[in-house]
Amino acid sequence: MSVHNIDQRLKQVSAELAQMAASVDPAQLDALAEAINQAPRVFFSGQGRSGLMIKAIAVRLMHIGLTVYVAGESNTPAIGNNDLLIAVSSSAKTQTTLMHIAAARKASAQITLISSGPAADIAADLTLYLPARKQVATDQHAGSLFEQSLLITGDAIAWRIQRLRGMSDSDLDNRHANLQ
Repeated sequence: MSVHNIDQRLKQVSAELAQMAASVDPAQLDALAEAINQAPRVFFSGQGRSGLMIKAIAVRLMHIGLTVYVAGESNTPAIGNNDLLIAVSSSAKTQTTLMHIAAARKASAQITLISSGPAADIAADLTLYLPARKQVATDQHAGSLFEQSLLITGDAIAWRIQRLRGMSDSDLDNRHANLQ
């Protein structure tokens, strides 16, 4: 078999993602879905490829009708009391994300940390661990498994919120971009 077999690589990546899904704590998923569903506004913070994934998750939540923002964008207002910041950093050490957490805490917002493992020095109201490279071994480069897991987990949480709100796919389609 060729070392460059794309089909085999795809199967390997899919198997890693299945292991990740089995490793995520269902109680953490449920708590995050509930927090998002109840928050008046949801803010996301993430850098690099994690930042790209959170933008996709934010769009999906917007389709459901939630008020969502991404930190650092020019149209993002000040975070406030009872808002929810979802801060994403696999290492839980990304400086910009840590600054966003500090600002959210000062504004009395709720804070959720999504990382690849416990971060004792970050006091978050909720945590979601996607244990890439910690509990689930990967043959992928850098943070690929974490980032893939983040996107898939975000879609699964959005699916749950959609059902909690009794919305159909056509309800979401009505909010899909029409200025493309």
